[in-house]
Amino acid sequence: MRDTTAVGLVGFLCEVTEEAVTFKECLACAQRGAPGCPMVPAIIHDIASSIRSPEYANELGKQAGAEVGFSATELLGCPRQYRLKKQHPYWEKPSGMYRMTFGSGYHAALSRYSAGIAEETLTWKFKLLGKSVLLVGTPDLIELRTDGWYITDYKVTGNPPFGKKVPICNHCDLEMYKGDDGLTCPNCGPLNPRSSAISRVYRPPQARSSHAEQVNLYALLIEKNAAHLVAKYNLEETIAKNNLIPAGSFSGGQIAYLSQKAVVRCDVQLDRAESMALLKQRLSALLSDTLPPILDDADELWRCDFCAVRAHCEQLHGAPVGKPTKEISE
Repeated sequence: MRDTTAVGLVGFLCEVTEEAVTFKECLACAQRGAPGCPMVPAIIHDIASSIRSPEYANELGKQAGAEVGFSATELLGCPRQYRLKKQHPYWEKPSGMYRMTFGSGYHAALSRYSAGIAEETLTWKFKLLGKSVLLVGTPDLIELRTDGWYITDYKVTGNPPFGKKVPICNHCDLEMYKGDDGLTCPNCGPLNPRSSAISRVYRPPQARSSHAEQVNLYALLIEKNAAHLVAKYNLEETIAKNNLIPAGSFSGGQIAYLSQKAVVRCDVQLDRAESMALLKQRLSALLSDTLPPILDDADELWRCDFCAVRAHCEQLHGAPVGKPTKEISE
């Protein structure tokens, strides 16, 4: 039965009937061996018991004397979705959350690696738009190398990024794209695919933009907590030996995409100025009195296809959102 009085994630959508049920009802049904359901009781129990409180960051914020708290992950999602999930009840299919619990097992195993700082929760309290804010983040692995801090974040995925050969315009050294008239250079326009003006260059796999942004937010948190990390993990000798500035020395970062077939490592460039601009932009949207606008970035429209509060979003917007919006606008 749908509980419309509570807000946030209040239960599951049945895999068979798509009926809204409570977590307990779903588990009881799985224990009876529901026909057609792909889920076993242990998985349902693990998913339900692994769901983090939606007030996790806010609770840490209050403990730290801040008015509001946000996790780095919350900042990188859709601001409109974040607000709507705080205002309405919603339900998810267990199959859609299976990867979360599957990934938790990977992370738990990798956190036992002792040659670094694993799963250290970091916080930073500051003021923005007249409000006291606490930013919270837990990097998977932090290492202090001879040239500074190095951040690794793990992502369990069935679809890791991959390297590929891309066409490059020899005149402009720009990557070409497939336009209506074939291969097209942003400057020179369409070119014959067999033209000597086109080269093909291997591009290594690239970290997805939101994942790279997450690592950059972690870099800000490490900067603000550097003295604490040095003292807690007895890193003073490494700092002195390599003449490092604890709060300002960074070696870099990477995303390690973990699939069943392979591990794909992608370097992440750290840019403090861009990270600060992103932080202010996302927080300004989340702290605003008005509901944030719908997504209009073509690279982010996929989020709408997996959004549990899409119906509320479209009702308030008065039109479809996501990919249909993009197609209509064209």
